[in-house]
Amino acid sequence: MVSYSVVKTAADEPGNRQLAREAQWLRELAQVRELDGQVPRLLGEGMNEQGRRYLVMTVAQGTGETRAFTPGHERFLASLGKARFRSADFEVSGCCEQLHSQLLRLEGLVARRTLATLEAAYRDCESALLYWTGPYVLSQGDFAPWNIRTLGSQLFVCDWGNARSEASPLDDVLHYVMVQRALHGRAVTASFLESAMKRAHEFALLAYPEWTWRPRVIGALTLVYLLGALLHHALAGAARPDRSDPLVRCYWNLIQKRSAWMPGKD
Repeated sequence: MVSYSVVKTAADEPGNRQLAREAQWLRELAQVRELDGQVPRLLGEGMNEQGRRYLVMTVAQGTGETRAFTPGHERFLASLGKARFRSADFEVSGCCEQLHSQLLRLEGLVARRTLATLEAAYRDCESALLYWTGPYVLSQGDFAPWNIRTLGSQLFVCDWGNARSEASPLDDVLHYVMVQRALHGRAVTASFLESAMKRAHEFALLAYPEWTWRPRVIGALTLVYLLGALLHHALAGAARPDRSDPLVRCYWNLIQKRSAWMPGKD
């Protein structure tokens, strides 16, 4: 593997904060032996004369991106999940706390009817996961082909500014499978969503076999992903869901129609 160094510079104050988060995560990931050579190595950081943060880091020249979710992706996410891991009930997890915090930020920024729909979806997550204890893990935050290069049987994954701890263990899998389709404005049909949940279920059984992965749990964690991704994508922009955005429009429709695809009681 040949590595090169690149400089990433923030364009604005939100960019400064994102690069600060990325630097923090790269320092932590450098201590995870299982991910050695698969994430950028931080070489330096600072502020330029314009007050913009910059990072100097390694980047590996792989064979390009692939749209398929491969065994290499599974191995990477299984190792990443063990880097920061907590077993908890949903209602006391960081995942739940983040969704609640994001919903609070929307108050007064969106129509009451819109907020009520999102709050109802949040309550559905709580209800479906009420008696389930499971793993909450480190998520890359934008696990997508454009942030990944293939290095033989391994991956090289960059852009860690959106990483977060105590995420659902299915977030990165569902994001990889669904975001490509959503951003291109292609319909996420019931059959496609069913296949995405099946893929996430297979990964959960492989990476976290100690836990129970009933259909109702997979459906609830899929709703957790959709709600979290929509809120993050919306709040990172104009602090309100913009339904002209293809991802927001797609995920909003799936949240509204969740009764048609979420499994019922087991």
